Amino acid sequence: MNKVYVIVVTYNGMKWIEECLNSILNSSVPVIPLVIDNFSTDDTVTFVKTKFPNLILWEQNENLGFGKANNLGMSYALKQNADFVFLLNQDAFLEKNTLKKLIQVASKNLDYGILSPIQLDYSGKRLEKYFLKFIADDISTTFYSDFVLKKEINEVYKINFIQAAAWLLPLKTLKIIGGFDPIFYHYGEDNNYCQRLHYHNLKIGIVPDTFVRHDSSNPLNSDLKLFTERYFKNYKKNFCNKYANINISFVDREMLKAKKIIFNKSLKSFFKLNIINARGYLKQLKILNVTTREIERSRKLNIQRGPNYLDFNI
Repeated sequence: MNKVYVIVVTYNGMKWIEECLNSILNSSVPVIPLVIDNFSTDDTVTFVKTKFPNLILWEQNENLGFGKANNLGMSYALKQNADFVFLLNQDAFLEKNTLKKLIQVASKNLDYGILSPIQLDYSGKRLEKYFLKFIADDISTTFYSDFVLKKEINEVYKINFIQAAAWLLPLKTLKIIGGFDPIFYHYGEDNNYCQRLHYHNLKIGIVPDTFVRHDSSNPLNSDLKLFTERYFKNYKKNFCNKYANINISFVDREMLKAKKIIFNKSLKSFFKLNIINARGYLKQLKILNVTTREIERSRKLNIQRGPNYLDFNI
C-alpha cells in the first residue's frame, strides 16, 4: 500500500479548514494529513486541535510563507519514506476518489513529476478561474479541444504549468527537484518549481475525471503604489520569476543594464529635488543587488539533482 502524505499549509483558514480536512479524511485511499500553520491570528490552530486532535499539526512562531512551510512537510514526508506527497491549499477540497485516480495514473506514467486534478470553483459548477487561464494560455495541450470536439479523452494531459493548489508529487520528484526555492516567499514559487521540472526532464500533467474544488481569491498585485512594501515585494518576485528560471541564460550585461536604469532614475529624481523618489530608487537598486546574488546561488543549486531545500531536522 502506498504511503501518502497530504500537506496543508494554513494561515487564518477558519473559513475553509473544516471542509478541507474532512475532504482529506474522506479520501478513498488512506492518507497521513499534515497541517502546518503559518502563525494564524484567528482560531485555526485551536479549531484543528479540538476538532481533529489526531492530525499532525505543526505551529510556527512566524509566517514562513507558502513555499518554506510546504518544504517542512515535504522534508518530513521524505524522511518517513513516503511514496507520494499531495499539496493541498487550505481553501481547496478533495473529491473522494481524486487521490486514488491520481496515484493510479502516476504509477503508470513515471515521467511525470507533478499531476494535478481538474480544479473547479467552490460551487463545483465551473472551472476555477486561474486553472481556466493556465489551460487556455498553454498551447501545448489539447485538453480543451478533445472535450469540445468530443474526442477520446486521454489518461493525462501534459501542460507547461499548473498552480500549486493541488499537486501530487511522487517520491522521485522530491529526490530530483526537492522543495520550493526560498527566494520566493509568496507567489511565484510554483512557477519556479515547474521551471525546474522542465529543466530536469520531468513532465507536468492534468488528469481528467479527477477534481478538487478551489475557493480561490485574487492575489494582491494590483494598484501597487510606488515604493510601498508591496511594490518592492512584487518587484523582487517578478525579477526572480524571470531570472531564476534555469531554462534561460542569466546574462550579466542584462543585470548591469537594469541596475544602470534604476541608478539613473535615482539620479534624475535627486537633481529634480524629489528626494523621496531618489531614495526609493536607491532602495530598489539595493534590492536588485541582493536579489541578483540570491538568484546566482539559487541557479547553481537548482541545476543539480537532489532533495534541495528539504534538509530540515524534523
